[in-house]
Amino acid sequence: MEDNTTSNKTWNSVNNSYPRKIPEICTGNIKLSLNFFICVVCILGLVGNGTVIWLLGFRIKRNPFTTYILNLAVADFGLLISLPLSLIILCQKFPTYILWISFNILYILSLVFYSIGQLLLTAISVDRCVSVLFPIWYRCHRPPKLSTIVCVFIWVLSSVFNGIPIVLLMSLNWYFEAITYQFIVNTVFCLPFIIISTFILFIRVCFKSQQHRRGKILIVVLLSLLFYLLFAFPLNAVYLIVVYFQFPVNFNYLKECLHLSTSLNSSVNPFIYFLVGRKKRRQSRQSMKVLLQRVFKEEQVPGAEEEHPLETRL
Repeated sequence: MEDNTTSNKTWNSVNNSYPRKIPEICTGNIKLSLNFFICVVCILGLVGNGTVIWLLGFRIKRNPFTTYILNLAVADFGLLISLPLSLIILCQKFPTYILWISFNILYILSLVFYSIGQLLLTAISVDRCVSVLFPIWYRCHRPPKLSTIVCVFIWVLSSVFNGIPIVLLMSLNWYFEAITYQFIVNTVFCLPFIIISTFILFIRVCFKSQQHRRGKILIVVLLSLLFYLLFAFPLNAVYLIVVYFQFPVNFNYLKECLHLSTSLNSSVNPFIYFLVGRKKRRQSRQSMKVLLQRVFKEEQVPGAEEEHPLETRL
């Protein structure tokens, strides 16, 4: 009993000392149910992304595009671990100062992984758009190590320019200002590229002439971008509107709904690869390795075959 009383006093003293730094402890059946669904979605996403990481990292020969997909799976995997753990800490009945520190660390990590995933998806969308709009240049002049360099650049820069400012702002008791800072960067930098890329790829996939096959990679990227706009970007938008602009909205349960949609976005990509990779006609059961190889195999750059129609005849 004395330990529990001491823990409650510690938590209450922390709340009094840091009025804007500690989120509300989750209470109520609705919030607990939402957190339960978040954990279920995260477990499914961890299985899917873990399978992709294992196959692309150790079982399948990588090409420049699968380097992006591997890094995206790692970022989603990190988010799907850190986010539910931080939510579980919030639901502790007798939280302590150590748990509060653990929550902040895990939630910072989830935000950093969230930002890295958006930047990687931006790089993937730009890469596909360049391959569609400038196929000859893409095939002949694209640096072979470009995807590796871009991924390393994203991991380092995002960790430095998102992680350090968030830690500093939170140390100054500016919890929501720290979160808002990152969401502003994500919205201003990533959203325009993703919207433009989605429009270009949508035109390419939907209005491509029937005599040319639609590339599976284009379909995968387009679906990933659409799911991002539907499930991941609302977390950016709502935080900016509610927290930064002080819009009068009940943020109590909305936050859990946003976390659920973000978890869905990070979990859905492996299922997209599976659905796009499998063939329509009935066949014997095929492994995930075969499906990934079919989706991400080296293929003709979209549009390149139209550039020189006479060369094949000659």
